[in-house]
Amino acid sequence: MKSFVNILIIGSGNIGSRHLQGALKSKFKLMITIVDTNIDSIELSKFRSNDIKLGNSKTYIEYTQKIPTNKNYEIAIISTNAVVRAEVTKILLSHNKVKYIIFEKVLFQKEENFKSISKLLKKKNVTAWVNCPRRTWNVFQKIKKTLNNNKVIEMTVCGSSWGMACNSIHFIDLFSYLVDNYDIRVTKKMFSNNILKSKRGGKFYEVNGEIAIKAQSHSLKIICEESKKNLFLNVKIKNEKFEYLIDEYKSICNSFTDGLMKQRAIKIPMQSDETGKVIDGLISRKYCKLTPYHESCKHHMPLINSIREHLSKILKSDLDKCPIT
Repeated sequence: MKSFVNILIIGSGNIGSRHLQGALKSKFKLMITIVDTNIDSIELSKFRSNDIKLGNSKTYIEYTQKIPTNKNYEIAIISTNAVVRAEVTKILLSHNKVKYIIFEKVLFQKEENFKSISKLLKKKNVTAWVNCPRRTWNVFQKIKKTLNNNKVIEMTVCGSSWGMACNSIHFIDLFSYLVDNYDIRVTKKMFSNNILKSKRGGKFYEVNGEIAIKAQSHSLKIICEESKKNLFLNVKIKNEKFEYLIDEYKSICNSFTDGLMKQRAIKIPMQSDETGKVIDGLISRKYCKLTPYHESCKHHMPLINSIREHLSKILKSDLDKCPIT
């Protein structure tokens, strides 16, 4: 193995800085390059990196405001916002060689970007995944083992003010994983006319309401209420004789079997604990449990188009992109 394993993180804001923290826990000797045009985001990453005990004492970090050129990267993590992610990916792969890419979600705002980046990844021989990590959580992996896909699986997500536009993709991905089917379709959408400015900036919007999705006979219902007083986020999964209720805010799983209830505490992993494991898995085993890029594209498109159509109606503008991130 080379002296250092080259890792690139583009976007060092809130989520990017958490990826950095996770990367620093890797057991391998890494050369981590952090890229962000915003100096405040770079300072945030520097600050948060000081909280981490290195997994390898020889790991090194460098910071820059420009994407490097003529480099070979084992892994690139692209954690920019969605509006620039496609262009950043094109610039990166035009000037560098990259083996693996981990994309943050939501992937892109324009439908054409999904296709063009797919072609680019194939052309450059890059294997990519999307960071929808609930499928890797121990609680959901254990639940999956109990499910019978020959019987209907019903999943319901219900909560308040949890960021429906930017975070629904997590639950669509989880649903797809549990039912072993990524060909999904939207069967119902009832978004609130009261759209909100995203906390991530004025260029982005948030929605509340309800969306229903099917994969064969299996169903997913996602509900988000607008309430900042009673915050909650629950995931219910029903199948044959099993029913599970996961309270993500309280980190509790209630399971119901033949009328008997069991309750147990669960661990909700932090990104700063997970990125290092992803890096170690790719370096040592060429293996990643996250969602393959082509699968995630099929998850994204129905959601992106549904929200874009709704925002076009409310904003009275025929939007050519979905302004969420």
